[in-house]
Amino acid sequence: MFTNSYQRRFAALLLTAAVALPGCYDVQTLHQSPAEADDTAAMEEVDLGQFQITLPHVLGRGTDSIVEFHVFGYVASDDRTTVDRALATRGPELRWRMLRSVRELAGADFDEPRLANFRTAIAGVINAALEKPLVKQIGFYQFSFDTI
Repeated sequence: MFTNSYQRRFAALLLTAAVALPGCYDVQTLHQSPAEADDTAAMEEVDLGQFQITLPHVLGRGTDSIVEFHVFGYVASDDRTTVDRALATRGPELRWRMLRSVRELAGADFDEPRLANFRTAIAGVINAALEKPLVKQIGFYQFSFDTI
């Protein structure tokens, strides 16, 4: 009755839905091919750290902005040890790179619903330190952008 292709697509859809954060979904992920969904399922979540960064003050404005986030990344299961080791040994350098990279972003990048530029910047910082693009996707345990 059901073809093997249909069953794979249905399983990939269920896996993708289970991986997404409660109440959130990614339409692009739902439209992935079954092979791409299998790749996502073979990945592990790695805690990349918790950050609180004050953005540079803009002269003439009476407010400042603070970005607080706790970020994670998806890496292939085979690369998990390499990423964990790099995070442990290069922690201060990664925090400095993250601070510099986040402060270079515009305020509008933090108001964007998908935070695409912000996610790209974070992945760039981590992958540059690893010298290989091992972190494939970025997500947030917590994110806030406040003006004080």
